Amino acid sequence: MDNQNNLVHMFKNQVVVSSVQLAEHFDKRHCDILRLLNALLRSANKQRLSKHFFKSNYKDETGKNNTMYLMDRDGFSLLVMSFKGEKALKWKLDFIDAFNAMEQEIRNNEHKLNTDLKDKLYNTSIKLEKVKILHNRLFEESTNQSALLNEKRAELLRYKAFRDLIIAKQLENDSAGLSYDDVDEIDNRIFGEID
Repeated sequence: MDNQNNLVHMFKNQVVVSSVQLAEHFDKRHCDILRLLNALLRSANKQRLSKHFFKSNYKDETGKNNTMYLMDRDGFSLLVMSFKGEKALKWKLDFIDAFNAMEQEIRNNEHKLNTDLKDKLYNTSIKLEKVKILHNRLFEESTNQSALLNEKRAELLRYKAFRDLIIAKQLENDSAGLSYDDVDEIDNRIFGEID
């Protein structure tokens, strides 16, 4: 399995193999693989073929930049179809197994990622719901406190008005003082009559 995983790798979210690897494993010169690729890409179906082959570069042992191609599973299949012999068949099967193993690993990881993402979304939605409930509770408490505060302010204003009217009435009746009826009248004017 490790050997198979070394045969292919990821490029732009696709499982690919390089022309250099093909040359190594199929005992061919890289220039011969490139010649086959170029002939294939010059065919009448160039547009259809080009989506399976990606031109790239690699550095050889001397550090020189050289052209190579990366190819997906279909590009690989098209290119090596003509390779003959027992050894070629073995490598074809090994590469096909490597493509399959890598694609299965990707599917497994996507499934795990999707499961993890669903779990995270579920947990986040629960947390958001708790925050929403807490926010509503705080808003309700704030509204109640605000209403209570407004009620207290109004009550304080009524008491101040009550006090001011008592003082005014007392000054008006300077010598006699306030009677019970006077205080009751002021109380009714400020707080309204109680049934």
